[in-house]
Amino acid sequence: MSTDSGIDLQQHLAQFKQDGYTIFKGVLTSDFMEQAKRKFADMQREVIIPGKRDWWFGNMCEYAPKLIFPAVSNPFLLDFAEMIMGPFVQIDNITLSGFPSDSKEEAKHRVSGWHRDRYAQVPRSDAYERPLSINMISYFQDMTTEYGPLRVIPGSHRNRTAFDMSYKFSPHPDEVVASVQAGDVIVTHNGLLHTGTPNTSGNTRFFFSQYYNLTWLRHTDNFSGPNISLLIEQARAANDHRTLRLFGIDEHLEQRCNSGFLIEDEVVWRRWMEEERKR
Repeated sequence: MSTDSGIDLQQHLAQFKQDGYTIFKGVLTSDFMEQAKRKFADMQREVIIPGKRDWWFGNMCEYAPKLIFPAVSNPFLLDFAEMIMGPFVQIDNITLSGFPSDSKEEAKHRVSGWHRDRYAQVPRSDAYERPLSINMISYFQDMTTEYGPLRVIPGSHRNRTAFDMSYKFSPHPDEVVASVQAGDVIVTHNGLLHTGTPNTSGNTRFFFSQYYNLTWLRHTDNFSGPNISLLIEQARAANDHRTLRLFGIDEHLEQRCNSGFLIEDEVVWRRWMEEERKR
């Protein structure tokens, strides 16, 4: 894994708060993406349900820990996640998928479906609020018009943007097409309105999602398998609270969620994170 050296994390944070998303350039290496594509092909071949070919695979930390866990635990991205959410970052699900191509006629003048992500709500005011979950989305190809780029409505995480369901699959006048290239990571607030666009490239569109939520929420992926159990065991031995939290074990949760809340969140979050790093 590499890191985005273009702008610092404070600038990314300001963009995220303002627009509901920010893009880190060139985080995933070409080697990682090629290995992930091969793993996807292997998993498709292993599907045992007759007549069914899966395109969407969760629990990727369990299925391919040596490949996937370094991406999921990238310190640069987790530093940013903790700036947004505090030291409460848990994996909800890690997903690898490959969307097949549609015909251009079928995809004409439509989008995949506007939505906010899990645990969201229509904002109650224009004030920024900490997300209950965030998505770190990557694609393994440049997101051209043919591959079906991500569309977002900037600022919709902090305003009451809503529309009739009959427009769910139509372009929106306030939308922006996210300029994302292979290996970039776009981080989205769960309250951001966004949609994909149908893939008409004639090729598979590869999509990698690292979805995180707060440690007191449920997680979708199963953390009881042998590979994740080994990662948890190693984290316990190393007193690595950040990794333990990723897998739903937050030994500081009771104290930190009942701290009295007299200090600004981001100030006390930094203090807690610095304390952990000194141990």
